[in-house]
Amino acid sequence: MWGAETDRNSGKLSLRSPSETSSRRIRGSHHLGQEMVVPRSCSPHTLTILCTYQCTAACRQCCFESSPSVTGRLSKGIILARIAEAKAAFPDLTLVVFSGGEAMMLKEDLYAAIRYCSDEGLLSRVVSNDYWGKSPRTARIAAEKLRKAGLSELNISTGADHLEWVPLDSVVNAASSAAECGIFSLITVESECSGARIVDQLVTSERLSPLIKQGRVSLQSNSWMPFNDRADDRRQSIEVAEMRRGCAQVLGAVVVTPHDNLSACCGLALEHIPELRLGRCDGSNMGDLYLNQLGDFLKLWLRVDGPYSIIERVMGEAAEEHLVGAVHVCDACLRLHKIPEIRQALARRYREFVPEVLTRFKVDAAMRERLMST
Repeated sequence: MWGAETDRNSGKLSLRSPSETSSRRIRGSHHLGQEMVVPRSCSPHTLTILCTYQCTAACRQCCFESSPSVTGRLSKGIILARIAEAKAAFPDLTLVVFSGGEAMMLKEDLYAAIRYCSDEGLLSRVVSNDYWGKSPRTARIAAEKLRKAGLSELNISTGADHLEWVPLDSVVNAASSAAECGIFSLITVESECSGARIVDQLVTSERLSPLIKQGRVSLQSNSWMPFNDRADDRRQSIEVAEMRRGCAQVLGAVVVTPHDNLSACCGLALEHIPELRLGRCDGSNMGDLYLNQLGDFLKLWLRVDGPYSIIERVMGEAAEEHLVGAVHVCDACLRLHKIPEIRQALARRYREFVPEVLTRFKVDAAMRERLMST
């Protein structure tokens, strides 16, 4: 039988079942404390390591409240150990993402971790604000180190908030230097305030424009999520169809935080939702912590329908008032887990949806496993 539980200490809501959902034994999990199986579509393909929450910038709406004054980071030894543990536990793992905070602040330790990924046959990605691109020279030096370490991809974050700390010239210097070193660069621009025109400036940049045309640098604009009442009104429009999709992060990725905790996703609201924290890493329990999610119906439901659709389904006509102003799927997820009326409706009504959601989850798992096997 399924049952709703709320932890008295953490306030976590879980919709748990004693039974397991399974279709495939994870190869290489012999070190785990017990036999566990998982649909291949749910075996994580990405490991994200949030190396530190320290950052060279202190953006007003940072989801992690990062700044230069934040202390604490994962040591090189812990980072390498978590990569090795994830590779052993999850054979479908192909990509390791280094983010933060500002991952590039780890310098030589970061280059060593990237090199380790290359040696282990894993792709690697660094997410950065590109503070190190202050000049073409400094950008080239860092890009060369990333190339020698074997970095697969550089993701650059910029936008109105970032530009208060990192000028657009730094972004151009870093992206172009990386591309010239053979590293693909993706520049992600937060949804803009009226008149910012950041994307236009990047597209028409004399140095970036030819690289964009050659496909060595790419641009995308992402929805932006406010985290406090100092936020600008960016008048964002949303694609409701996109918001209603299942969450590919949950049961598709695994995240190690700067505190050496394991998380279910690396979404913007990660540190604001206790239910996404899977537990403390001890060096041998990553597989167990990850697989324990299969006993939580809410995780399976998030995978299938996503938070926006779940709110619509459990709240009915009342959903609209709870979704007003939601412009990002992580915003919807935060509301799903935090608004008392929604939590109460979840605990009261979720059993109505169990048979249908589990059926779709299993069908999706079977289809994905078949595709992966061909």
